[in-house]
Amino acid sequence: MVRDEVLAALERRRGEYVSGEALAEQLGVSRAAVWKAIDRLRADGLGIEAVPGGGYRLQTGDDSLTDAAVLAGLRTEALGRELVVLRETGSTNTLIKRSYPTARHGFTAIAEQQSAGRGRLGRAFASPPGGGLYMSVLLRPSLPLSQLNYLTIAAAVAVCRAIHETCGFMPGIKWVNDVLMEGKKLCGILTEASIEGETGAVDFAVLGIGINLRLDPGALPPEVRGVAGSLSDFCAAPPRRAVLAAAILNHVEGCYRLLCTDGAAGLISQYRSLLCMLGKTVRVVGPHGAYTAEAVDVDEDGHLLVRDGDGKLHTLSSGEISIRL
Repeated sequence: MVRDEVLAALERRRGEYVSGEALAEQLGVSRAAVWKAIDRLRADGLGIEAVPGGGYRLQTGDDSLTDAAVLAGLRTEALGRELVVLRETGSTNTLIKRSYPTARHGFTAIAEQQSAGRGRLGRAFASPPGGGLYMSVLLRPSLPLSQLNYLTIAAAVAVCRAIHETCGFMPGIKWVNDVLMEGKKLCGILTEASIEGETGAVDFAVLGIGINLRLDPGALPPEVRGVAGSLSDFCAAPPRRAVLAAAILNHVEGCYRLLCTDGAAGLISQYRSLLCMLGKTVRVVGPHGAYTAEAVDVDEDGHLLVRDGDGKLHTLSSGEISIRL
């Protein structure tokens, strides 16, 4: 469509004026077709300025979330190269599992709002409009089910790197996958898998990432208002959602490539360096009760090692910890 081609051309030169004549020549269409495309883009809510004799430009502060805007920032080979961007969906993870299970490795779904966002352990994930970025990526890993947690670890490391790249500060990780800054949770990650019935192998995995850019506390459920944070709490000018989405995809692919080519050791080393609770007292909540312990380290499988009050070392492969004692 001419509309999409015009948008992609303006995204590549965001902030610069591009003449209608240059756009028409570049795309092989008429000036009238360019004008109609600009008109449709404006009707969709995109901030496009026009200057007589100077052409058109996308406003630098415009935060419209479009596939062209995401693609303009990608450095990936596979992730995000096929994507769909929606105003609203129930859950981006559910959307991929139901509607795109046969899509290629790297297919990505992004939504401005989720009406039925999900987190770990069956919890709801608050996804109000305008304040966050909600995305899921389809992966086809050659991993046994027992090592699926490496994908979650890779996502947590990638999100921290993407935030550092686009915001200028480096958050930390609370085991397993909560991305925190000064005790405030900025991001939720949920990894789900489809298993082949006969072999028990992973057919595909869906990596869901929800990140808060700006938060209206009144739009959040009361139980999470005290722990939820956003990038705007620590960054004077949060990135555009499309820029952040592209950065996340770039870093997820880098971490995924590291896992697939060099094994888990390098990834676990990077994960360990970002963990914010090592050496601290934590509250461990598991199927057999709760107890206080010291977070000591993570092993080569990404499991957390804790030492209880009697000096006994425990290896946690599941459950939760709290650092708000």
